[in-house]
Amino acid sequence: MKKTLIVAMTAFLAAAVAGAQTRTSYFVRNSTQNHYLNPAFAPDQGYVGVPLLSGFNINMGTNFGPESFLFPLSNGKTGLFLNEQVSSEAFLSGLNDYSDVNLNFGYNIVDAGWFTGKDAFWTVSLGVDVNVDGSVPKELFRFMKDGMAADPQSYSIRNLALGAQAFGRVSVGYSRGLDDYVRGLRVGGKVNLLASVADIQMKIDRMDMNLSSQSWQVSALGSASILGGGLVPRFNEEGYVDGVNFDASTLGLGGFGMSFDLGAEYTISEGTPVDGLRFSVSVTDLGFISYGKNKSRVLTADGDVRFEGFEDIGADTDFDSQLKSLTEDLMMASFKEQEVSKAQSGALAATLHAGVDYSFLEDKMNVGLLYSARFGRFRTQNELTLAWNYAPVRCFDIALSYSLLRTHSTFGWLITFVPRKGVGIFVGSDYTPLNYTALKLDGLKLPVPSRKVMLDVNFGLTISLGGTNSRY
Repeated sequence: MKKTLIVAMTAFLAAAVAGAQTRTSYFVRNSTQNHYLNPAFAPDQGYVGVPLLSGFNINMGTNFGPESFLFPLSNGKTGLFLNEQVSSEAFLSGLNDYSDVNLNFGYNIVDAGWFTGKDAFWTVSLGVDVNVDGSVPKELFRFMKDGMAADPQSYSIRNLALGAQAFGRVSVGYSRGLDDYVRGLRVGGKVNLLASVADIQMKIDRMDMNLSSQSWQVSALGSASILGGGLVPRFNEEGYVDGVNFDASTLGLGGFGMSFDLGAEYTISEGTPVDGLRFSVSVTDLGFISYGKNKSRVLTADGDVRFEGFEDIGADTDFDSQLKSLTEDLMMASFKEQEVSKAQSGALAATLHAGVDYSFLEDKMNVGLLYSARFGRFRTQNELTLAWNYAPVRCFDIALSYSLLRTHSTFGWLITFVPRKGVGIFVGSDYTPLNYTALKLDGLKLPVPSRKVMLDVNFGLTISLGGTNSRY
């Protein structure tokens, strides 16, 4: 295949990056960030983010590890799975049926929250989000590895999906305690105005390839869209896509939209043995982004394409220089552009959070269980998180968490310092790997996660404004 495709696929899978904030902060009562997970939540006091350092989150998750694609070679170095020293059986046996990947980056440029009236909490933020999702079937990697190992050779690829989305957001949120109506109840909501640079998506439902030394035939059913700018498809004489170019001149705001966050929490405080038990639920990113028809390109594949005229091709052919040079063409060969008669819309990946936690030691310690479901464009990701939080003093919180569904070899942690006056800080991670292996690169041994790659980091600085929601 073309080297550009190999490099792009490898970089995409090795650096693959859901929600802009850490789940470990969800039950931290004085967190200045958990209102992003549930807009009903409010910290003990108001705050404003330090300009340009208000907060960022990088989250990366895969269902495979580096050792799935990198293998030790006879010279003591580490090579890519395409290396001839790596057998097809050794490579394919270590893959799942689908290699899934998520990459999410969230950055708050402006972030502030303050109290007004009787326990009413307002938030305002300005930030950017970049989301990448992908699901690659094992059969595609078998094709990449084996090529035309036999003559003829057939492949059947199903449900290949790749997508990327980048947008800016301006958010206004409001939460309020409703003790006058139901003691212990608090509700909140946010309105997010969105401006997008690009939304790119490709989904191949079916691609059947029949390869022989006389011809290659591809039968495909799928769709693709380029909303916004940045990428421009190329077309051959028959009108089929034969590649994609990057065009910086097309970059800019390509679409606008709106989303909503809704949340509620209820804490039992009726003089019962379970006082301090809190239930909470929220749904975030309910919305879409719309792109004008002049900023939308839609491609579909539903037919057969045949490549003929090969010469001197057989089992001993040098595929790197001949057959594999056609892979990129084959991936897009069946796609044709469709006329766009109206604006196109791209939905956001909504997230559901449902939690229960219990506070004790005069509200200085609590334990909780959080269920999260992110409804991605290609797959739904479920997670169950156990959390423990301790606040020895009002301004300082320590939190630990353990996630159960996506991985069993990581733990989460968070340190939050929010003084009554001055600069505060939060730093933590939902997924800190526990198991590592040594990866040899050019004589160096580098520690890398030995199983699934689940990594993230969260950091930000705030300036306290004071407030009314004090716990003790």
